[in-house]
Amino acid sequence: MKSKPVLIAIIVLMVSILSFSWTGGANPATALAYSGYPYFYITSVSPDTSVTIRAYNFPANDTFKVMMNKIGTKGVNGIVVDTISSGSGGSFTATFSIPNALKGQRQIAIRLQSTTGSGYYAYNWFYNTTTKYGTGGPYPSTYKGYPTIAVTKVVKDKYILLQMLNLPKNDQFKVLMGKYGTKGVNGTQVATFSTGSGGTQSIKVKIPKNLKGVSAIAVRIQSTSGSGYFAYNWFYNR
Repeated sequence: MKSKPVLIAIIVLMVSILSFSWTGGANPATALAYSGYPYFYITSVSPDTSVTIRAYNFPANDTFKVMMNKIGTKGVNGIVVDTISSGSGGSFTATFSIPNALKGQRQIAIRLQSTTGSGYYAYNWFYNTTTKYGTGGPYPSTYKGYPTIAVTKVVKDKYILLQMLNLPKNDQFKVLMGKYGTKGVNGTQVATFSTGSGGTQSIKVKIPKNLKGVSAIAVRIQSTSGSGYFAYNWFYNR
């Protein structure tokens, strides 16, 4: 009978320790339920006016400031143009005004950065021009915008899942990987694919031996038909 108070004391102590461990304010179940990292595509641009994005895999109940800056900055220390809440997380579409200081810039970086201390962020860039021009140069009148890519899953040192949006029709691409900062230029070729009817496509791509163990890797799709289209991104190899 004397062991009961001791048992109760141990349980109370364990509950206290577990409660103290979650000082960040996030619900432990919510924190464990989220995996991967947030990313977004540019879906449309109204030159010198606004840009629309489609976001994916955002964590729930987080707040992000939206920043724009010159190309090459990744949006770091950019002009804050908006603040948004991720709500229940996942996917959403949002439109942001281009600030006066960046009007006239041909290319603009955009970044979503958490303000809660969670550490989550995502960035991309866009051409501040009409959709006749983009990453590949002049486009046929039947094709608008430019291709973009995102890494939706990573299995460390083994493979990634690559999602591609707004691919041009009937083109051939090679997939390259290189060290972070190279944009995949002159990287190791890991795959090829055909765009077929264009639009959206997802493929599984192996991480090459020479990049195993590298913490951050650039991935690039590059047309081999001479059309000039390309897109690049990067991912954490973890």
